[in-house]
Amino acid sequence: MNGGAANGDLLTRTTLRLEGALSAVSLADLIRSLQRVPGVLVAEANALGDRALLAHDGAVPLSALLAAAATLGVRATVEGSPTAILPIPDATAPEAPRLKVRAVTMIGVALFVVLGAIDALVPAIRENRIVSVVLIGSVWSFFLLETFLNRRR
Repeated sequence: MNGGAANGDLLTRTTLRLEGALSAVSLADLIRSLQRVPGVLVAEANALGDRALLAHDGAVPLSALLAAAATLGVRATVEGSPTAILPIPDATAPEAPRLKVRAVTMIGVALFVVLGAIDALVPAIRENRIVSVVLIGSVWSFFLLETFLNRRR
């Protein structure tokens, strides 16, 4: 039986009803056991300890969740039907804002290196100290721009 989603790219929410009274230690062991099931992202218990709430990949079979509970001697049943809640983002697709920040970082580092090399290698400019002022200003500008771009993400 599938986790309620035909597509493995969906995040699914499942509620397991736990039968019998569980101690806090047993409940913690159950949550750890459910979290070890491949594809389970979040496993937690409600305040009463009679339900386990799970967020998992839609391809995770319900039988794997029930088997994880059964290994600890806990009888669990699926309450209702699992609900698809949102797609899992593709981890291989780069995010555009992150690429923009990386590009700005690379440009800033290149500018810093070039200005530092000019300041160190050209004696006439070293005496005027104009490149040093531009170099220090560019470093501050770089950090301000990077902070601005990171806040917009």
